[in-house]
Order: sequence, then C-alpha cells, then structure tokens
Amino acid sequence: MVSRERACQAIGLLAVTGRARRLLVELGVIPGLVELFHIGDWTTKLVAGNTLGVIAAHVEYIRPVAEAGAIPLYAELLQGPDSTGKEISEDVFCILAVSEANANAIAEHLVRILREGDNEANAAAADVLWDLAGYKHSVPVIRNSGAIPILVNLLRGENDEVREKVSGAIAQLSYNEADRVALADAGAVPIMIELLHDESEELRDNAAESLINFSEDPLQHERISEAIGIPSFQSMQSRLTRIRASDDLMARSMSRMSIEQLTWDPDLV
Repeated sequence: MVSRERACQAIGLLAVTGRARRLLVELGVIPGLVELFHIGDWTTKLVAGNTLGVIAAHVEYIRPVAEAGAIPLYAELLQGPDSTGKEISEDVFCILAVSEANANAIAEHLVRILREGDNEANAAAADVLWDLAGYKHSVPVIRNSGAIPILVNLLRGENDEVREKVSGAIAQLSYNEADRVALADAGAVPIMIELLHDESEELRDNAAESLINFSEDPLQHERISEAIGIPSFQSMQSRLTRIRASDDLMARSMSRMSIEQLTWDPDLV
C-alpha cells in the first residue's frame, strides 16, 4: 500500500502541469485514483483524494472526476476523524460544485451530514454550504435540498464553531430574496437578533449581516425592526455602507480606464 501512496503523490505532483495532467487522464488515472480512494486505508484515501483534487482543479476534468464516483468518497472523508481530510473535501467540493449537477449531489450529502454528523463534521459541512451559497447556480440548489431548516436548527445549538459556520452560511444565503423567505419561515430572524448580543464577534457580525439584508427587503423589514437600535447591527451597517461605497468608487474608476492604461501603466501591474 505504501508504494500506491507514493504513486498517488507522484501523480499529484505531475498533474500540476497541464500537459502531464492531460496525459495522465488519457492513461486512465481518474478511475484508478477513485478505486484507491474507495479501498485504501485512511492515509491512502487522503493522498488519493488530494491528487484527484489536483486533477479536478482544471475545469475540463470536473465532470470525469464526479462521474467516476468521487463525490460520496469526499463526503466520507468530510465525516472522518482527520482535519486534513476535512480540508481536502471542503476544497474539492468547492471545485466540483462549479457544475450545477455536482452541486445538487454535493448538497444532498451535506444535508445528510448536517443531520447525522458530529460537531466537527457539521462545522465542515456548513463551511462548504457557506462557500456554495456564493455560487449563483447553487443558491436554489441549497434551498431545494432542505438545508435551510437544518441550518437554523443547528444555530440553536451550543457548539461555537458549528454556530459560526452556520451563521456564515445563513448570512450568505440572506442575499437572495427567496432564501430570506425560507430563513424567516424556518425561524431564523429571532435567533439572529439574539445573536447580536453573543460573545463571539464572528457570530455577531454574521447575524448583523443577515439582518441588514432583511432590513433592506421591503417584505421582510418589519421582522427585524427591533434589531435596528442594537450597536452590533449599527456597526455592521456602517461597515457595509463603507465597503459598498468603496466598491462603487472602484467600479467607476475602472470604467474610466482604457485597455491601454490597464496594460501599460506599471503602477497597475
């Protein structure tokens, strides 16, 4: 098995370059790596999973890696005892989810993990959902998967890491109108208002960001009226206003620049 691990490592190093990666794929390396991922011991699973991730990092090979059966194996890795395995799975899931079909399959596994997993697995799954919520095509995928009520329920728990990751996912989802409705229906608003007083700065910030998005929605504004006077809400509102103003200024500045300026001005390179 050690020789297989070393072979996987060598393949991963070779696959960093485009020409070698294409040759390896043509030689049938993807099914072989998936098989090792499936039958290998834990160390072999880590190496094979990481190497598959290197190959999947090229958009051309996202579909072949998924079709070879890698997604359930990464879900297994995400639930495993090793933090490295969780990191590998999170990274590769974010790559594979570029495809909407893959995003659907990944969301199903993440929902199952959120229902059945321990705190570490739940935190990792919520972290992936946080990332996926930023993909335009994944927003309805997450909502339709049934993840939102589960996320809101986990927000009522006691584990700080889980709550921080879950609140981040909810903050990202709250930028979408339909998700705001689903979050409100699941009871997220009163929990978020309560979190504005939490000791964790990350929880306060994520809750405030969510509630600000609700406050800017005419259909949801009344739900969060009691949050408007809370200092953590006001602080985040001021911060977001500055960020948005800076982004608008940057966009206007870039729109006035010519292609020649962007190409030849050494200060912009």
